[in-house]
Amino acid sequence: MAKKKQLGYEESLQKLEQILNRVENEDIPIDQLTELVSESMELLKNCKSMLKGAENKVEEAFNEMDD
Repeated sequence: MAKKKQLGYEESLQKLEQILNRVENEDIPIDQLTELVSESMELLKNCKSMLKGAENKVEEAFNEMDD
């Protein structure tokens, strides 16, 4: 099974905005809505992970400056 390409932060946000626009502006069947919610959760996890990684790198950089 092929792995999905890991999206960058901006790409993930853009995809989330597209999903939100679809949900707000279209009459989406419940089965498709469930898929969109699951996809959104994965995108949010991806964004959160990238933000945490960036936060850790910034903290490390500041800690190195203090040494």
